[in-house]
Amino acid sequence: MGKITKVVIVTVLLLLIGSIILCSILLNNKSDITNNINEISEEISKEVVVIPELTEIEEQTLEVQEINLENESFEEQGEIAYNGAEKVPNVSLGSYKGLTYYSQIDSRWKNIPYTSTGNSEQTIGISGCGPTAAAMIVSSIKGSITPDKMAELFVNYGYRSANNGTYWSAFKWIADVFDIGYKQVYKLDDAIEALKNNNYVVAACGQGLFTYGGHFVILIGIDGDNIKIYDPYLYKGKFETSTRRGKISIDEDGYTLNCSINNFRQYANYSSFFCYQNDRIDITENTTTVETIPNDEPYVSETSYQAIITANIGLNIRNGASINYSRNGGYSKGEIVTIIAESNGWGKTEKGWIYLEYTEKVDNEKEITKEVTAKIGLNIRSGPSTNSNIIGAYPYGKEVIVYSEEEGWAKVKYNGNYGYMYSKYLK
Repeated sequence: MGKITKVVIVTVLLLLIGSIILCSILLNNKSDITNNINEISEEISKEVVVIPELTEIEEQTLEVQEINLENESFEEQGEIAYNGAEKVPNVSLGSYKGLTYYSQIDSRWKNIPYTSTGNSEQTIGISGCGPTAAAMIVSSIKGSITPDKMAELFVNYGYRSANNGTYWSAFKWIADVFDIGYKQVYKLDDAIEALKNNNYVVAACGQGLFTYGGHFVILIGIDGDNIKIYDPYLYKGKFETSTRRGKISIDEDGYTLNCSINNFRQYANYSSFFCYQNDRIDITENTTTVETIPNDEPYVSETSYQAIITANIGLNIRNGASINYSRNGGYSKGEIVTIIAESNGWGKTEKGWIYLEYTEKVDNEKEITKEVTAKIGLNIRSGPSTNSNIIGAYPYGKEVIVYSEEEGWAKVKYNGNYGYMYSKYLK
């Protein structure tokens, strides 16, 4: 055999061996790639709901949503948006994954602006229960859409009000856009009948079981005498506060609420229901899991100091840290209050929230002079209570040095000792 023939044979053998090795590598790589794709696909298919650890005080700074039907201007503006907007925007939905829960305070979108005025303080986390509820409805009936995408639609088509959250007309608009059977009812019994007829129902609620301001929750079904509910603004311990304890239970999934019909009727402060017919036949079971994490971006800072009311006409006390929360009382000019928390220019007292711009922080080393306004004079007591002993009195018009004030009582000095006077009659 000649040398050239030997070289050709060796070369061919080497090429064959190389091809076999290369095919083996490629097959192994293909297997690895396939495994990676499967892992990625599996991870994408798993929805995780993050439930933060917040506080009741933090809740009172959030979720400002208009819910009052008697607010004619709000209702009229919503109707203008509905009658003037394009009814069928081009929206692409993701795959249908079954009954879907979303949280407006999910870190993926809670800080995304939800505003029609360019106000960076208006975010999905703070006032986005409307688009979050709408995203749950559409995702549960038609195909997946996230709260940030729904919020963008509401802003672009005029359903985000300047200061009061989402116009109610947005809910019949999404029924038009996504071709979902829809009706609006006002009685709880009618909403319950809709649930029994395979509807999902958005409930507009005022201050009460679910909110300190205004809020939308979704009724997803009936189980005996209990209503199954999704709350877009849910945090760990929300229903363990003094006014809510015992009225709501939570399923093992961590986000499905159970409320008796009687408790909902008595405590939810509902005013309207938006009903959506789920006519799907191919019902899919949702596999959403829940994860509880500490809140790394607190909305409220705890504090403790005294402030004097400086507004000439006094200062409103509200149920939350915004003018959109209802008024529950007021302080007069000159009253001294203790601020226990602050949020975005608002301070919390024992009675509610006040706007701090019309207050001045009290320097505990600085004495404040007030005048007795009671025509018959004012008693000085040994303690801050009418049950305490009277140790003296000051006549009408007498100037008094006030050292501090707490729960309606002013701390003063009398004959070298501290005493207390009813601050309502000191100005």
